[in-house]
Amino acid sequence: MKTDSIHIVEINRLLENYLKEIENSNLKPLSAMVYQVQSKNFVRWINGEFTPGEVKKKTLQDRADRNALANK
Repeated sequence: MKTDSIHIVEINRLLENYLKEIENSNLKPLSAMVYQVQSKNFVRWINGEFTPGEVKKKTLQDRADRNALANK
């Protein structure tokens, strides 16, 4: 998905506020990290820079490629 640049500026501003709020919360470090990563990924998605599952697909393909080379 791609969002208009006018909107992405405001979304990034709000994301920064949200990330600061997470930092100042009483969340445990791992929970805070999950909140941060997921919100950043959402903003990347609406800006056309992220596809859910993309990293996992690439990792699985890389592993399959290495296995294929090892079995030659």
